[in-house]
Amino acid sequence: MQTPGQTRSSRSNTSTPLSPTKISRLQEKEDLQNLNDRLAVYIEKVRSLECENAGLRLRISESEEVTSREVVNIKAMYENELADARKTLDNVAKEKARMQLDLGKLREDHGELKNR
Repeated sequence: MQTPGQTRSSRSNTSTPLSPTKISRLQEKEDLQNLNDRLAVYIEKVRSLECENAGLRLRISESEEVTSREVVNIKAMYENELADARKTLDNVAKEKARMQLDLGKLREDHGELKNR
């Protein structure tokens, strides 16, 4: 035997023709559920991309730091090498000047000895 509540539920389960308003509301509800699902997927995709972007920004930052350190190290190395080359050039220039003076004195001495 059925209670009055059970009778109502069995009546609502029977296929009764739906009114156009009811159909419209059901379609609207289905559309909203679909849109909500699409929005949830979109939001998840945005969060995923933001997370990926943060990781990429970190990698870029680390790469820039490494590159910057390498540039500083190479610059220091070349500056030291350039300073050494300048010192060598100065020493060679001084030696050349001294040798030219010695050559001038030797030519003078040679000329004097030749004239005797």
